[in-house]
Amino acid sequence: MGSLELVYDYLEDHARASAQVSERRPLALGLLSFLIGGLSFYVAQVLAGRVLLPFSWSSCALTLLWGLSAGFLLAGVLHLILEMQGIQGSAAGLFVQLGLAELSWTLAVPLVFLARLLLTRSSLVLTLVFLLVGALSLILKARGLQDNYRISAGRAWLTLSLPYLAAIGVLLLALSLAALEAFKLFR
Repeated sequence: MGSLELVYDYLEDHARASAQVSERRPLALGLLSFLIGGLSFYVAQVLAGRVLLPFSWSSCALTLLWGLSAGFLLAGVLHLILEMQGIQGSAAGLFVQLGLAELSWTLAVPLVFLARLLLTRSSLVLTLVFLLVGALSLILKARGLQDNYRISAGRAWLTLSLPYLAAIGVLLLALSLAALEAFKLFR
């Protein structure tokens, strides 16, 4: 089975694709999927006019590096959480599953393009496009957790939400400490 067939099976018959991923662990496909998903996300942001960094090759490379690093970290943290609970699975297989889930960002480019073409200045529609594609990516990540570790949907969603909640908590803590220090400076 080739890589394109695996991607097709991931969308059509995810149980078969998961078995193939667990058996072969195609890390190059996972890496390529993360890079394609990250590039699509960057291009969609540029088309939407929402890029944080100026449009250049270096900012594109930085975005791709960030996405790939976040994918490695997320796969490692999720695997660690599930291993601590005694649930067996493959970290390499999870990395590939998460990479395949990132391919959903390829939908953002044509959707943003159509939104900009049909509704030239609709910020709400662009936000909705990013939210829907992001939600699809999360759904596919949860499904990948279920397939890779043979866990229930509830446990997959709970496990997937833990790293995101921890990141939000750290961000809120950092913002609170920064506001406290700023308040001390002006007092």
